[in-house]
Amino acid sequence: MQENSPVPESHERPILDEVLRAIRRVRHGYVQVIVQDGRAVQIDTMEKKRLDRPPS
Repeated sequence: MQENSPVPESHERPILDEVLRAIRRVRHGYVQVIVQDGRAVQIDTMEKKRLDRPPS
């Protein structure tokens, strides 16, 4: 993506699609995109499970 350009270049579309898929899969947690030399090289996701406490 060119700096300050709101429209992704054609070779960036698959990367953005993969990031969106990762975001949609996570209910509670985070998606982290690792960037090297201005290019996305890795997508990490962390899913958190919340456990309900039994009533006191």
